[in-house]
Amino acid sequence: MSAAPPSYDTLSAAILAAGGESDPSELHGFVCGLLCAEKAPDSSFWQGELARILALEAVPAALENSMARLAQVSAERLRDDSFEFQLLLPDDSGIDLRAQSLGQWCQGFLHGLGVGAPPGIKSPGCREALQDLSEIAQIDALGVEESGEAEQQLLQVQEYVRVAVLTIFTEIVQIGGADQGSNTRGQ
Repeated sequence: MSAAPPSYDTLSAAILAAGGESDPSELHGFVCGLLCAEKAPDSSFWQGELARILALEAVPAALENSMARLAQVSAERLRDDSFEFQLLLPDDSGIDLRAQSLGQWCQGFLHGLGVGAPPGIKSPGCREALQDLSEIAQIDALGVEESGEAEQQLLQVQEYVRVAVLTIFTEIVQIGGADQGSNTRGQ
């Protein structure tokens, strides 16, 4: 396994320094959506898409390097049988910010999957998971009160999203790729 991915705070600082307008969770979701669509990291493709998401003319090299490392580690963890894949979400913040970031992660994932245009999702379970991710992406985190119950519910939804993404990845990349005789489509 390669080095650890950049943390939420590190990536947030890099986005801020670049003048970007996106949440690190949304960017990680986007990267994971592309990976699930079998889009290999390609500098020109990713540069353009990341610039659009960040509302920048170009992505600075330091931020591009952080995103490339995040993509590499995410791809390794999605493929790994130990299920170490985790969503990039803020750790030490209020439940409302964490819920909002989870929604943004799902928005980014669906965007990346759509841009990547994977082969068809065949199983009803994966289609249902995509519908659920679409609903989670619409989360209204305003007014979520801090409580043990709300915290537990958020953790359950995060785990559901994590497992849903692993399921989608497995169907498209590992099973679908095996059916097509290849594990990567590239561009």
